[in-house]
Amino acid sequence: MKKVFVISLVMFLLVGGFYFIYNFLLVDNSAKNDSKASQISDNNSEKSNAPILEKVIKIIDGNIKGLTLDLKGDKIQYYNNNEKGFWLASFDGSIKERLSNDDFGKLDKVVWSNDKKEAILKMGDSFYLYKFGNKEKFIKKTKALSWMNFNQKIVYSYEDYASRKKTLNIANPDGSDWKELAKLESDDIIMSYIPESAKASFWSVPDAFKESNMTIIPFGEGELEKIGEMKFGSDYLWSNDGGKFLRSSVSQKGGNNLNLEVCEVKNNNCTNLNLPTMISKCAWSKNNKSVYCALPKNIDKNSVMPNDYLNNKFSTNDIFWKVNVGSGKKEKVLDEKYIKEELDATNLVISPNEDFLFFINKKNNNLFRIAI
Repeated sequence: MKKVFVISLVMFLLVGGFYFIYNFLLVDNSAKNDSKASQISDNNSEKSNAPILEKVIKIIDGNIKGLTLDLKGDKIQYYNNNEKGFWLASFDGSIKERLSNDDFGKLDKVVWSNDKKEAILKMGDSFYLYKFGNKEKFIKKTKALSWMNFNQKIVYSYEDYASRKKTLNIANPDGSDWKELAKLESDDIIMSYIPESAKASFWSVPDAFKESNMTIIPFGEGELEKIGEMKFGSDYLWSNDGGKFLRSSVSQKGGNNLNLEVCEVKNNNCTNLNLPTMISKCAWSKNNKSVYCALPKNIDKNSVMPNDYLNNKFSTNDIFWKVNVGSGKKEKVLDEKYIKEELDATNLVISPNEDFLFFINKKNNNLFRIAI
């Protein structure tokens, strides 16, 4: 009887011990582990849903003009009409350095030199040469002016108000030692230097009712050279190496069906990129293999392009694309869900590593950044 009692007591203790361990230790630890797993899962879910970097942000307030990268390519450089001066800023806009205290009033356009230390400034129909630390110097009163010959010369249009004769001229950057190159039928033109070249180029201000092509201006002796097809509303953007250019146009006179093409200079072959947008909304990547463009979503079927846009009859609501100019492959730069306000993108600039796209929102002239 005593033996039975001892055996029963031992069994009771074993069962009781197992019950205690299971309920108070194993179950508790399991619950804790489940809780931790749930918490980790929730945290991972939050991390996966939260953007690592905010996709679209406004980084600089103000009336911004002449957005570009600095010479090293690791900062942005611009003129702020509100803060009255040139500035250098970090890619997030948090660190800013004033480059000058010069107040130019309302500056319309900035054409930077290659070293980013000089600029041609446009105010109305007057152009000025500006060097940091030196007062601006008036060059010419004209409708069109640009750099050429690696910034050692300028090229500009000139109208003799007595004879109404319009000419194309070359001069030193300060306007001295000028020389006539050719006669012009119209000085309502846009000029651009050709990168990696001593030459420059010009074309008619884009107009859906006028056909035009591009004219190459040689440095020194030589004739003006017309290149490309005659297209309505043509506008152009050179690649960084000067070997290609983008051309936007409309398919018919007075129309609004925008076309964007990439053209090779050496053979004049052009390929339609099937992206209906304007040159002012595009930028070349550093390696010249891709272009980034803002694509308007709200062009009215009764509008005339690009006339109505250039005349500020409406502003666009853009989405953003990247196009490989070789293959024509297109991909969205970002999903539309990240765009929280209407963006009318102009003056696009791509960071050297293609991790950021900067632009000025024409609706308010603030500077924005997209994380690509």
